[in-house]
Amino acid sequence: MTNINESNSSEIKSASGVANVRFGVYNQPAPIAGKSIKDTREQFGRLWGIPTDAIAYKGKDKLDENYVVQPGDNVEFHRRAGEKG
Repeated sequence: MTNINESNSSEIKSASGVANVRFGVYNQPAPIAGKSIKDTREQFGRLWGIPTDAIAYKGKDKLDENYVVQPGDNVEFHRRAGEKG
């Protein structure tokens, strides 16, 4: 049995230019479709403290700073773990 509300909700998100942004404990759907990764990082970097060296991913794929976010994308920022010396 399909939940009609869930399928309608996902259709509304993709139609309105909403994508999901995630960094650490932060996770939020936002109207960022059509923006570049660079613009997205600047917008959420101030709020969430995303460092400039954090890498953006869509699934397992690394995203370039010029990648344009598509409706329904799940964009995650990950910072590379440091090494002990």
